Amino acid sequence: MLSIKGLEVRYGAIHALKGVDVELKEGEIAAVIGSNGAGKTTLLQAVLGLVRPNAGVIELGGKPITRMSANKTSNLGVSLVPEGREVFGTLTVTENLRMGLKKKIGSVTKRQFEKELELVFERFPRLHERRNQLAFTLSGGEQQMLVLSRAMISKPRLLLLDEPSLGLAPIIVNEIFATINELAYEGTAILLVEQMAHKALSIAKRGYVVDNGSIALQGSSTALLNDDRMIKAYLGAH
Repeated sequence: MLSIKGLEVRYGAIHALKGVDVELKEGEIAAVIGSNGAGKTTLLQAVLGLVRPNAGVIELGGKPITRMSANKTSNLGVSLVPEGREVFGTLTVTENLRMGLKKKIGSVTKRQFEKELELVFERFPRLHERRNQLAFTLSGGEQQMLVLSRAMISKPRLLLLDEPSLGLAPIIVNEIFATINELAYEGTAILLVEQMAHKALSIAKRGYVVDNGSIALQGSSTALLNDDRMIKAYLGAH
């Protein structure tokens, strides 16, 4: 599904990514773990096309997308949920969800959109309760549910998630992670950047630890959860 080889990204004198290799299969979750500033968000942005790599190859389903724009990668089925819960605050919940279909407006009938809404509201009943509410009035957890649903409503092949647990209460985090797991089970490939290392590895098939722009550790989630270096650096408390 997703293959990244030798990825290099520079911001002037800053070497943000250094020869990064990542593999992700259909219906699989790969966790990307590391400290702030390690290069995790840059990795997601490079995959989507928001950042132009200086070297390396990114392939989606065997097709090179290394130098494609974000508009083109989105059309190929790549969707990003950025850090910070970027909702359209002055639009209602339903209007925000419609924005998730902006690439398909004109080709999606009202009936089809309503069917997709039903699926969203089944997954997150609170969004149904607040469907006519302006997005800026939602709680942080509800906003995260909204941006995740907005990304998923167009049925992406690859979902890029940047810190979905950030600033959320534990009970909401559990709900969000359960949904991420369901999406993978349904066939979506998910690249998950997350500070909560133990939580991320508990649902991921494999993990990559990014340190100063390079992959410091990688392997199956089970192996990483039992790796002494991983435990010392990231899993001391969870």
